Amino acid sequence: MNVVMTGFFHNIRTWLSNRWYWIPLFVLLVWTILPLVWAVSASFKEATEVYQTPVSLLPESFNFDNYLRVFEYPNFWRYLFNSVFLAITTTVLSVFISILAGYAFARYAFKFRHILLVIILVPRIIPRASIIVPLFTGIAALGMLDSYFALILTYAATAIPLATWILAGFFKVIPKALEEAAAIDGAKPWQIIWHVVIPISLPAIITVSIFSLRESWNEFPFVLAFTSSQEMRTLPYQLFMLKDSMGMQDWPMVLAFTIVTILPLLILYIIFEKRVVNNILSGAVK
Repeated sequence: MNVVMTGFFHNIRTWLSNRWYWIPLFVLLVWTILPLVWAVSASFKEATEVYQTPVSLLPESFNFDNYLRVFEYPNFWRYLFNSVFLAITTTVLSVFISILAGYAFARYAFKFRHILLVIILVPRIIPRASIIVPLFTGIAALGMLDSYFALILTYAATAIPLATWILAGFFKVIPKALEEAAAIDGAKPWQIIWHVVIPISLPAIITVSIFSLRESWNEFPFVLAFTSSQEMRTLPYQLFMLKDSMGMQDWPMVLAFTIVTILPLLILYIIFEKRVVNNILSGAVK
C-alpha cells in the first residue's frame, strides 16, 4: 500500500513539475474571465436583482429587456455611428501614414534615422492626460473644437508611432531583390510599395489595423476634452455619462451597454487573434 501511495504522489509531483506553468495561467484566466462572465450574466438580470444578497452568478430568469433598452436609448445609433466612423477613418489614415513612415525607416539610411525612430515613440510614453491641455489650446486656436477632424487628428497621432515601429520591422526583412526587380521593370516607388511591399506585409498591416481600430474605438480622454455636444459623443463617452443620468444606478442596463460597446472589438480579436499574436512575435524577432 505504501509503495502504491508513494508511486501515486511521485506521479503527481512529476506531472506538476512538468506543467507548473498552468497554475499562473489558470489564475490569470480566472482573474480575467470571471468579471466578464459576471458582467454578461448581470446584464440579463432585473435592475433590483443585482442588489440582492446572497449574490447569484446566474440570473433568476434571462431578461433581454436591458439590451432592448440599450438600442432604444436616445441617440444610441448616433453614438454608434460616431464610434464606427472615427475608428475606421482613424485606422485608414494611421495605417496609410505608418506604411510610408515604416518603409522610409526600413529602406532609407538617412541621418539620425534610429534616433528619430525612438523619438516618435515619445507620445506613447507621455501620459495622455498631460497633453490634453496643450492640445486643447491648439485645437481651440484653430477653431476645431467639437469636430470630427480634431478627434481624427489626435486619434491618429497616438496610433501612428506604434504602427510605424511594427511595420518598419516587417519591411526591413523583405528582400530588397524583389523591389530591385520591380524597379528594373520600370516600377515607380509608389508602385513598388503598392504591388510588392504591401501584399507581402499584409499580415503586419492587419495587425496594426486591429491595434489602431481598438485604440480609436476605446478612446475616451480626447473625446471628453475636445467635444461638448451630444451629437459628437461616442459609445465609451456615453457609457461614462450613464452614471449621471439614471438616478439609482441600473447596473444591468449599464452592463448591457458595456457588452454592446466591447462586442465588436471582441469579435475582431476572436477572428484575428492567432494572426495578431504571431505577427507581434515575428515582428519582435525581426
